[in-house]
Amino acid sequence: MAATIASLTLADHLRAVTGREIYLFLDWDVFLAWVPLGLSLIIELAAFYLKKMQTAVKMLILLPLGLVWLLFYPNAAYLITDMLHPFMRVQADGGGHFVQTMEFWQHLFIFLTAASVGVLLSVVSLYSLHQLVRQAFGIVTGWLFAVVILLLSSFGIYIGRFVRWNTWDVWARPHVVFGQLYEIVTNAKAELLLIPFTLSIFAFTLFFYVVFYAFTWMRR
Repeated sequence: MAATIASLTLADHLRAVTGREIYLFLDWDVFLAWVPLGLSLIIELAAFYLKKMQTAVKMLILLPLGLVWLLFYPNAAYLITDMLHPFMRVQADGGGHFVQTMEFWQHLFIFLTAASVGVLLSVVSLYSLHQLVRQAFGIVTGWLFAVVILLLSSFGIYIGRFVRWNTWDVWARPHVVFGQLYEIVTNAKAELLLIPFTLSIFAFTLFFYVVFYAFTWMRR
């Protein structure tokens, strides 16, 4: 929360200093990054209060909640990709290189902080549900769940950044979403970016998740 406030405050300060209404989208992006954590807490609470019920009843309630969480989950780590904006916005005066201007570094620190928030929210949210799956189905299934979720999330981040879908498009325009999804996975040109980008985000987020998990294991 402190890092979230710091990032948004820095963005407000930069708008005041430059007199430009820039990065207004960041407030919304950061809000969406918090949604998966809120949903994972709801699922945890639901699992706690439903633990004495039959497995079929629990699955009937928890699976739809889990699907909604999965659809929103990529919004957390998506903040990593927002780090491209300083490189697109800042131009140097007098023919110098833009990295030699303090304004560029102010822009970069805003999105570096936001990206850190996104990664941490992603990790904590996944860890929460990973533990529920591990307790219910075992260690191997728990880790398989975590890896598959990170892979799907990485694909979702690609879609959000390059195809420009929103999470709610699944409900608002399902026919368009599923039609374009088929085109994406079968387009050879798209795969030149899709596969390496998705795998890069997957490796990045998996690394941080494993590091976080290792610290929790060391603490135990």
